[in-house]
Amino acid sequence: MLVLLVNDDGIHEPGLLALEQALSGCETFTVAPMGHCSGAGMSLGLYAPLSVMPCGPGRYAVTGTPVDCVKIALAELLPRTPDLVISGINPGANLGNNIWYSGTVAAATEASFWNVPAIAISVERSGEPDFRHAAGLAGRMVDRGVHRAIPVGMTLNVNLPPGAPLGLKLTRPGSFQREVPFIRHPDGSFSYGPYELQGTRESGGTDVHAILSGYGSISVLRPAREAMPAPRELEDWCLTLF
Repeated sequence: MLVLLVNDDGIHEPGLLALEQALSGCETFTVAPMGHCSGAGMSLGLYAPLSVMPCGPGRYAVTGTPVDCVKIALAELLPRTPDLVISGINPGANLGNNIWYSGTVAAATEASFWNVPAIAISVERSGEPDFRHAAGLAGRMVDRGVHRAIPVGMTLNVNLPPGAPLGLKLTRPGSFQREVPFIRHPDGSFSYGPYELQGTRESGGTDVHAILSGYGSISVLRPAREAMPAPRELEDWCLTLF
């Protein structure tokens, strides 16, 4: 079994190293960004050549985004199509609205575009992140063949609370009630405020509720942005354009 490992924090980050150690009994191949790409989402490195640098047996760093790493691994670096792609372990949960911005989830999503089973794994942090439980869960998921149960074209988004989870819950992504506030600096510039989990519009059953109650969350994500039936008013409006 061949497992491609990737992250959005960089080739030398401890979450990725913990994942490699947990899967040391498998044939793994690691292709990760050279540096931090948190918040990169589905972005691509289109404006400069992508350099690929060996970092040990079966390990490569790419001067690009997490999605670049998956693309170049599948197209150029791997000896064959992997049986599974695992992205992580990210220090910080990827929940609710934030799954759209996450480079961790994006790397797994890219694999699912090509019908390769994919799992994104993240841990909510409280002080220094503890990757032990997430790494152990990843190892058990691989040992028990969980990837074979992932629907074709789908991604599993796995999040764990800080410390030992009380269990796992199947959830849906929540939608936050408000945005993280900005910080205004004296020079007129802005930066994002400190990260914290926001309340959701939903009353229960979401990934956010699971983490806040001490449980791990597993959501099955459909990556495709599917077209919905257009409202009649929009159809009528389109007819007036030409």
